[in-house]
Amino acid sequence: MAFWASVLIVLVTTVLVVLYRLGALRQRRVNEPPLDKGLIPWLGHAMDFCKDASSFLKRMQELHGKIFTVQMAGRYVTFVTDPFSFDAILKESRSRLDSSNLISDLMFKVFEFQGQECHGNIMHNSTPKYLMGTGLVGLTQAMMDSLQILMLEPDAGRRPGPQEWKREGLFQYCYNTVFRAGYLALFGNLPNGKADHAQDLLQSQKVFEEFRNLDILFPRVFYSVLLPKEKEEMRRLRHFFWDILSPQHILERDDVSAWIRSAQEQQVEEGVSEKTQSQFNLLMLWVSQGNTGIVSFWALLFLLKNPEALKAVREEAEGVLRKMGQEMRPGEAPISVEYSMLQQTPVLDSVMEETLRLVVTPFLTRTVKEDLILKMDGDKEYALHQGDEVSIFPYLFLHRDPEIYPDPTTFKYDHFLNPDGSRKVVFYKQGRKLKPHMLPWGAGTTVCPGRFFALNEMKM
Repeated sequence: MAFWASVLIVLVTTVLVVLYRLGALRQRRVNEPPLDKGLIPWLGHAMDFCKDASSFLKRMQELHGKIFTVQMAGRYVTFVTDPFSFDAILKESRSRLDSSNLISDLMFKVFEFQGQECHGNIMHNSTPKYLMGTGLVGLTQAMMDSLQILMLEPDAGRRPGPQEWKREGLFQYCYNTVFRAGYLALFGNLPNGKADHAQDLLQSQKVFEEFRNLDILFPRVFYSVLLPKEKEEMRRLRHFFWDILSPQHILERDDVSAWIRSAQEQQVEEGVSEKTQSQFNLLMLWVSQGNTGIVSFWALLFLLKNPEALKAVREEAEGVLRKMGQEMRPGEAPISVEYSMLQQTPVLDSVMEETLRLVVTPFLTRTVKEDLILKMDGDKEYALHQGDEVSIFPYLFLHRDPEIYPDPTTFKYDHFLNPDGSRKVVFYKQGRKLKPHMLPWGAGTTVCPGRFFALNEMKM
């Protein structure tokens, strides 16, 4: 009898431990946000979230209000939907709310990259030096040079004789052109590439094609649902990029950007292995070129579908060109867009900001490092669990809020222009000034350091 009693105790204990790890025993405690675990232990709402995050979160908001916690594949994530409370999360110290572990997990899962201390210094200290201010001027010019090569010599080295018009899908054309120009501007030209663009055009096309293959697999890698053949393809893609972006190949290239060159020098000084340097270079390519071509496509598509907007942008561009002595004349040298010109385009700036509002969908997520009290707007306080995550989804709860942006799903090129034509930066909700009014680039310690270069790429 004692034996069976012991067996029963072990079984009950095991079941309780399993249920606890699956999250089945967790209950909402005093002052915590509403808790919705879903019907399936551990999995919770993961399937609904992956299927359509916007619809799922909108439904949860209607059920639970401005803040709620949901279970998804073993994770507990608290979503805050009140834009007046976003600052409470974004400005909290990293010792209490931090995203570094989430980012590190993503980088390892997709790129097999494990960052060292010097990589954090490169991203947070060195990157602003080269992607802002005076460093941005030279990089912008390199981007312009690459765009001219790609747009004016698309068939160089492929066929002799005069160039021919071709038909291309708008998405493919935008993504291809902006990605390849950015790749060449950052990672330089093959030896003698400036004298003969043919090899640069061929290699950058191959890099783009393989990057698109990587891009397609990215979500499946992130959610760990790769099929065996896809795992093999992902392994091949990683090795392709590690080779082409290896330190040795970078050293052999001409006109490598100061940003990439400086990052490589710092890693050498710190004794970082060549493989890790290659992995970091792939990460740099991903963060710098993963979205610019896509957003460029949407911006151009919106302009083509809105004649009034296109007319306003063209008139502004022609005015800036006349002012800078670069009027477009048939048969003359192509125009060259300079950094200073891009600082004189409030209409185009509004178009880009409106495009980002409509199509960019970041989740700003932090890990709760210790039990803490989150003070929401209106002084309502909620207790957050150590080890949980807290997340903001600006695309739904800020960028598409009809109180902030009337008719929020419609493209309005002048959304971010004042009546006098200056940039509009003040927006209201419920009669109160809202800050921030846009979060397409992240915020706080995770704000994109390359956002100014990315904007210049797309505007050119």
